Amino acid sequence: MNMLFGVEKAGFMEFKKVTLDDIEMLSASLADYRGRVCDISPANLVFWRDYYDISVCFDCDRLALRFGDMDGFVSYWCDASRAIIDKIIAHEGGEARFSCLSEQEKEFFFQNYSCGELLHERDWDDYLYRAEDIMTLAGKKYCGQRNHINKFNKLYPDAEFVEITAQNAAEVKEFCYGYFHEFGRERADVAEYEESKLYEQLDCIEKYSQHTLAVFIDGAVAGFSIGETVGDTLIVHTEKADTRFAGVYPALVKAFACRYATEGGYINREEDCGEAGLRTSKLSYHPTEIIKKYSLIARA
Repeated sequence: MNMLFGVEKAGFMEFKKVTLDDIEMLSASLADYRGRVCDISPANLVFWRDYYDISVCFDCDRLALRFGDMDGFVSYWCDASRAIIDKIIAHEGGEARFSCLSEQEKEFFFQNYSCGELLHERDWDDYLYRAEDIMTLAGKKYCGQRNHINKFNKLYPDAEFVEITAQNAAEVKEFCYGYFHEFGRERADVAEYEESKLYEQLDCIEKYSQHTLAVFIDGAVAGFSIGETVGDTLIVHTEKADTRFAGVYPALVKAFACRYATEGGYINREEDCGEAGLRTSKLSYHPTEIIKKYSLIARA
């Protein structure tokens, strides 16, 4: 795949705005990615392409990404290639900002470049779990989740967990509308974007080619999850449920893991965005690691 493609030339490489048509190429390029950062995953890049103005470039089989707005800055991400990083830094006049870096990627920059303005925000760290822990919920520390699931099973013995397909996507879209508009949740600007892109995902469910699972109770959708596997990690991008059904969230968490995670692998349930309730929930599943994500300025 020795290629260079794009429509927007930046004077050193060619970048093009990410589109849904790029998901197959992104999947191939990130197949061996081991950073386990949720931002660097094919479907995530496609999903947030407009919100963060994401562009992509391939140069000598290497993937490079440009975020036109990452917390107010233009920044880049690429795999550990001195040649590509040097090109980016040269184009930016001797220094460039790089974002969504794992601990190992941060260390690569510190070992090979003069770096400054290292930034890290706890609110954007990812929660990483051993797959077996979430698949089994074994041991005293998961007693609470098991109790919730037992209650769910008792109250809703006929609940069905099924893959989202073109045949039932409209029902999941209807649930989405209710989730965003009818369940009394506060409406943030980002929620409007998320809602619109969820509709896109559900309309293009086969093209997105992700792992999906919806829970039906009495013939209606009560929740759903969407994610993808990158390297050895199942990344859970979306998890929505109607909490009027007691225990639906832990039941969905375990069912999704059992269906799509692999033994010996990991599950990334993404960040908590600083929401106290979400942080408490994610911590209650006892992460094996909280993945710190960094941005920094690298100089030649």
